[in-house]
Amino acid sequence: MKTSIAFLLVLFAAVTLLAAQATFDYVTAKSDGKSITVEWRTESESGVANFAVERAADGVLFSTVSTLEARGSQTVYRYVDEDALMKGNNDAAGKKYVYRIKIIGGDNSVTYSNSINVTHNISGIRRTWGMIKEMFR
Repeated sequence: MKTSIAFLLVLFAAVTLLAAQATFDYVTAKSDGKSITVEWRTESESGVANFAVERAADGVLFSTVSTLEARGSQTVYRYVDEDALMKGNNDAAGKKYVYRIKIIGGDNSVTYSNSINVTHNISGIRRTWGMIKEMFR
């Protein structure tokens, strides 16, 4: 019995050491009125193959909007989400989005960053110009 428990502990420790790990200095998301920029910087990366940027409009159902290859510790990653406005959707003004970073390991293990909330603010001029363009289509 003790041998089985010891074996399980060693196995758990080995799996934990091999799992992908990333420590973030920061994760931010900002709207500039036409797109949302998601940016993060890793302090350390171990066993990470890719980062997937995920977005949810409701904060529950996340979908992957981009995947970036891991480049090593101390790297700043940036993804510009130009589809958040959903072209032709003028109701996107003031819409809240939730982003998170999915950390994918070389062994296909998965962990997540904290979720980041951002409100997509569209300037009145951009919204008015978009409405005028729609009238002539």
